[in-house]
Amino acid sequence: MILSALAFGLALFALTQRRLLWGVLGVGAHSLTLAGLYLALSAPDVALTEAAVGFGLVTLIYLLALRRTGKLVVAACPLYPLLYQEGERVAGLEWEILERFARWCHRDVEILWVSRQEIPRLLQTGEAHVGAGGFLPAPEDKALFSRPIVSTKLVCLKLNDGPLGAIAGEPGQELASITYEDAAELAHALVRGEIGGAVVDLLRQREWQLHRFISDVSDTTISEEKWFTFAVAPDEEELWKSLEEFLDMLEKTGVLEELRRRYLG
Repeated sequence: MILSALAFGLALFALTQRRLLWGVLGVGAHSLTLAGLYLALSAPDVALTEAAVGFGLVTLIYLLALRRTGKLVVAACPLYPLLYQEGERVAGLEWEILERFARWCHRDVEILWVSRQEIPRLLQTGEAHVGAGGFLPAPEDKALFSRPIVSTKLVCLKLNDGPLGAIAGEPGQELASITYEDAAELAHALVRGEIGGAVVDLLRQREWQLHRFISDVSDTTISEEKWFTFAVAPDEEELWKSLEEFLDMLEKTGVLEELRRRYLG
């Protein structure tokens, strides 16, 4: 009776685990318990078969399969210090979160560097699972959004009386008369005097100042607090739930706050 109850409990455990590794370990323990149950019922040949095939072979195959569960494809536009390239490697606060999350759900991360306006399309078509980097949600974006990661505000940077520019697809573009595909194009247009100012967020302003794209410029805050988040493809609800569970764990353990302090000061 004890072995029967244990086998039933392990079956429930395996079926209810969101992490694949724990589910596989539950299946293995369930098979081993069944082997013990068969032995107790005087069926040693069946017990030996269950232990060798159910616990040994099947568990091994599942564990090997976990190593090939695919990639976590992330569509991202670079924004220091959230997600950016540093030589040959990728770095940033969001990169550390994504890398840990990928290990947690047994996937490999693949980054697609794209413009901000391309991210929603890639999520909609299923070509990417997650949108990240300089991603502030806009009302027209159709995606599943994670909990807030980093706060910011929109600012208007003014150099002269010319027209305002913005990055296509980002919140604030409706305030600009000219949009640019990415931040580099917008920064160069601002420096060359093709536009009089730019509508960007505080982290983008900080990035430009750190890289000396701009120096003496007046800025005016033009929005309430906004939050950078991860965007998950609309048809990836299970992935979104797993990401929320993982972020909740990072918050409760203090890891998320430690990462914010390390990258944002």
